[in-house]
Amino acid sequence: MAQAAQSPSPPAFVTTPPFDDSVSADTILRSSDGIDFHVSRVILCSASPFFKDMFSLPQDTSSGAGIPVIPVAENSQLLDAFLRFWYPGATQKPFEDLDQLADVIELAMMKYDLQYLAPLLRKQLVAHKEAHCLSVFAVACRYGWNDIAKDAARQALTLDLHFLISAKSPHLERITGQQFQSLQRYHVECSKAASAAGRSLIWTDTEYAWRECTSCEPYALERIVTVGPPLIIKARAWIFRYLDDAAALLKEKPAANVKDDALIVGVHKKIVACGQSGRPSPCQNKGLQDLFKFITEKYIPAINEAIEAVPLRI
Repeated sequence: MAQAAQSPSPPAFVTTPPFDDSVSADTILRSSDGIDFHVSRVILCSASPFFKDMFSLPQDTSSGAGIPVIPVAENSQLLDAFLRFWYPGATQKPFEDLDQLADVIELAMMKYDLQYLAPLLRKQLVAHKEAHCLSVFAVACRYGWNDIAKDAARQALTLDLHFLISAKSPHLERITGQQFQSLQRYHVECSKAASAAGRSLIWTDTEYAWRECTSCEPYALERIVTVGPPLIIKARAWIFRYLDDAAALLKEKPAANVKDDALIVGVHKKIVACGQSGRPSPCQNKGLQDLFKFITEKYIPAINEAIEAVPLRI
């Protein structure tokens, strides 16, 4: 029976400048997978008290070069990314992987005590906010970067509430239950505020087609509503259709796009059905235009204002 072909092993990591300079370096950092990084003792000591204290201990000089060899717990990929972020003369590689960035932040902030790197690391973390808002929230919480955590929580309002409740991430597992509950509570409160924004909004201006039109039948009937007593107004039913559908969407995703095609298409059918005897009605002439104007100038600002009023207590 023929043996199954084995997949080739990944190529061994190879150090590149400045960590391959065996002539000028006076120290070797040896990764957990046995890769040697040639570095300067002076640079390490000036970067962190951790390294300075480390050199106060007896060093292994059994390397072929006769210089101290310091084993570290990080593998070569992580050690390279960590050193390149701050080591003079090293070319920094972008952190396309948030997991690796989180590991580098932990090394810098907790293990090796390079606190001066915090502003640069924060900037790198923010760059991942849109694509990985929940993980960014968790990482920021760990280091007390509450401003970033709040921005990430705001970005998470684009997510479905049910997804948020069941979300799993190794980063979320490293924050407290109270912090995760705060994120969920914030999402719920924002959903209530955003979905209610259209109800308290003054959308009754007579200039709008849904107030002006008198031709709607039978697909857009009048409703009588109260907007801040004692004001009682009449408007075409299709604007209520839009507000109802938008509120339902915002209840699940507080930062949802209220100009989404799925919302507009159903309402547009009601708008174009308006009119009698083939004569264009105000709804047909400018209903869609008025709707977009209303959404842009009044509805979206009202949603944002309602969300901004919701506190996030981490």
